[in-house]
Amino acid sequence: MKSGNEVIDSVLDFAKKNDNVRAVIRTDLVPVREYLWNYNFYFIVNDVEQFDGDDCFEQCFGERILLYRGDKNYPEMFPDTKAHLMVFEDGITLVINAIDKKAFMDRYDGTVTYENVWIGDTFQKLLDKDELLPQIDRLEEKKIYCEDKPSQSEFENICAEYFWVLKTFAEYTLRKELLAAMFYLNISIRELLNRLINWYLVLENKAPVEIGILESNVGKLLEPELFRIYQKTYPTAEDESIWEAYQAVVTLWNVVGNRIAKQCGFDYPKKTEENMLRFIENLRK
Repeated sequence: MKSGNEVIDSVLDFAKKNDNVRAVIRTDLVPVREYLWNYNFYFIVNDVEQFDGDDCFEQCFGERILLYRGDKNYPEMFPDTKAHLMVFEDGITLVINAIDKKAFMDRYDGTVTYENVWIGDTFQKLLDKDELLPQIDRLEEKKIYCEDKPSQSEFENICAEYFWVLKTFAEYTLRKELLAAMFYLNISIRELLNRLINWYLVLENKAPVEIGILESNVGKLLEPELFRIYQKTYPTAEDESIWEAYQAVVTLWNVVGNRIAKQCGFDYPKKTEENMLRFIENLRK
């Protein structure tokens, strides 16, 4: 396997020989993951379309076993960019995003607000043939904070939506329509549950909390006993496991929702909860 310096040297060698490439920026520098060998680069280019072909880097960096074109599947995440995400036989993962100067600076300055979990926000300029870029040197990742607290109407509305979606999940589950049931449990319900938990964390900490990309820090922020319940909200495809996950959701929502209501001086919809859980239990019977 190539060393990090060898990978960087080979990328720079390609860029120096290609007149279309005017600058090279390395990104996604941290966190350092010792068991992964990922290298991400921006090529600032004059003509983005020259990098539209899938064979642009096919013979440049070793035996390529996978090419994924992120810009073709998700063009909204890669404006004015040709994104080549590549895996090589020797264990190296290499991402090269060919992009024009304006689109890159919009990304660097944060003008592009679309969250792209494939592109880190650390940057280091390695090559600038024309000195066309400012100093690019951001070695610390941007923190992603949650600072929202619910208003009374927001809390009431999310609770009403939760009970409705919970009922819909139960109906699909009872009809043995697994894919639809899992959509409601793992996407619809989870989005509501995560929003509730984020509110709770802000209220508990009395300050904004750094939740991380895709809320990756929530497991560290939540009390261990609550996170153990959260872990149980992920089921297997077996019927018993699905209903155990449902019960974990119900338990966690009740605990966190009541704590939010108490801190904010809201009324928790206890009667609605009792009626809806009884309704779902009657469906199961």
